[in-house]
Amino acid sequence: MDYRGRMVTNWALYAAATPLLRDHGLVCLGAGEQSEARTGFAGRRLDSHALVFVSSGGGEYHDRRVGRVVVTGPSVIRVPPERVHGYGPGPEGWTEHWLLFDGATVRALVELGVLDPARPVVRLRGLPAEVPSLFAELRAVLDSPRRSARVAASALCLRLIALAADAEVPDEGTDRAVDRVIAALREGAAERMDVSERARRLGLSPSKLRAMVQEGTGRSPHEFIVTTRIERAQSMLASTELPVNAIGASVGYDDPAFFSRLFARKTGVPPTAFRDQHARRPASP
Repeated sequence: MDYRGRMVTNWALYAAATPLLRDHGLVCLGAGEQSEARTGFAGRRLDSHALVFVSSGGGEYHDRRVGRVVVTGPSVIRVPPERVHGYGPGPEGWTEHWLLFDGATVRALVELGVLDPARPVVRLRGLPAEVPSLFAELRAVLDSPRRSARVAASALCLRLIALAADAEVPDEGTDRAVDRVIAALREGAAERMDVSERARRLGLSPSKLRAMVQEGTGRSPHEFIVTTRIERAQSMLASTELPVNAIGASVGYDDPAFFSRLFARKTGVPPTAFRDQHARRPASP
């Protein structure tokens, strides 16, 4: 029986690496689940990343860098490549779902802090409700010979990684404070002021603001403000007929030339070209 009282069949499936997905995206190399597992292991070294959802029960994780860490469900265990490690359930057992994955996208996720090798065990607010059904889908596509199956497996794997990151339990009170700061920055993104002034208005030091925004978004405050402005400009270019200079001013850039250069640098095309590509104009009769 699983954590909801349903029967679960233990399974494990592996997939050979698809070079294109590994080199340019994310490749799912395997997945499985165990209900009421009671055995662990030690001394394992993987050549890929691993993520384990422990939905119920408890046990222990250990490696030389962090020592021994208690695992209490719901939690996730995240193991980077080449790290010698071990983990396993206590006497009462646990229920787990596991993933193996690698690729260029994974390296980006590590840099963004979504996968933090310094925190191999993270408590969750609760097991995301989608996890069992997503693993059922993953089982089906990993067992499929269809050409599209490897792409579907990669998409499901990325979805599960994102769910785990979103459900993390942060330090006491940190999540709500970070959310408030990010919401305030988004609301006032178009205002012309530097980071120090934004920090002062929020009652924070510039260094504290940087730390909180980095934690919540993976970006510096300046990068977050610029990204927010450009995304708003994209929406306005695609959905309105406002002049480009008016859109630039509305998101915080009074200099039209500077706005156009910045927009092109961030999106790859000038504002007028973006509008030509994305605006939905009526077809000519």
